[in-house]
Amino acid sequence: MTPGLIDAHVHLGLSSPIQPQFSFRMSAAELAADIFATAGAALDSGFTTVRDTGGIDGGVVTTIAKGKVRGPRVLSCGPVQCQIGGHGYYGADWEPTELWSSHHVPGLCALSMMSGNADELRHNVREAFRRGASFLKLCVTGGVVGAHDRLSDTQFTVEEIAVAVQESAARGTYVTVHAHNNDGIRNAVEAGVRCVEHGTDLDESTATLMATHDVALVPTFAVVEQLLHDTAGAGLDESTRDRVLGVRERMTEALAVAKEAGVRIGLGSDLIGPAQHRRGEELRLRAKLETPMEALVAATKTNAEILGLSGRVVKDLR
Repeated sequence: MTPGLIDAHVHLGLSSPIQPQFSFRMSAAELAADIFATAGAALDSGFTTVRDTGGIDGGVVTTIAKGKVRGPRVLSCGPVQCQIGGHGYYGADWEPTELWSSHHVPGLCALSMMSGNADELRHNVREAFRRGASFLKLCVTGGVVGAHDRLSDTQFTVEEIAVAVQESAARGTYVTVHAHNNDGIRNAVEAGVRCVEHGTDLDESTATLMATHDVALVPTFAVVEQLLHDTAGAGLDESTRDRVLGVRERMTEALAVAKEAGVRIGLGSDLIGPAQHRRGEELRLRAKLETPMEALVAATKTNAEILGLSGRVVKDLR
């Protein structure tokens, strides 16, 4: 019998069209309806545990846990920790940074918090834990769905990332990072993070460094397919599609490099917008690049190890 599946990279708080959500064109009621519909759909797709890597506030986790709405077990980082003007900031060009938090809906959705230095980051991660985060996520490079950044950008210094690692360790938990380029990944590994999301341009030396420090990788192929073929369906403009061109091929190569180096490799979909009903697509894509069994193990045993849930949600596959 197949154990319940785990998606190690979800965004329940981004279940509405992205641009309308961040331009105040949707009510809190509609945002909540979309979030809880996505949670229920994840459970119906066989995913009994998900790790939310940015977007929901603690109220979503507790509401699902109380059984008031249907959904899987949810582990959440709360708002993503971002550098001022870096990946995760979607305010208008003219909007002062300090107004970004007005986009949060307390208890429901809070995409990101901005930090300008190590002290501000320490304050923000403590606030994230106060609001119910069970781990931390930092953006240490630019991203594909970016407003003010490029994939080649590195964000946060080693010393700043180490502040988040220190604060998470004090609470018996860990840091994962959004990272596409090798400089950002190496900074994060040096600072002591547990996991890297995406890893698009991972090279052999950086993969070896990750393996040496037991840092896991969670590639995210389903969102790449989503943005290539249905950019508008996510509520984004066509410029996002231009940014994702070539990412699929480079992420495929990075997966092979990571396997060769002995990196633990989990599985995450990273789907965004209202079209999150095909969460199992990540398994199909990975099964084509590896084997169906390897994809299944990544979505169960390996993901449970990365999330720190090995003894609670899955038994070893035989």
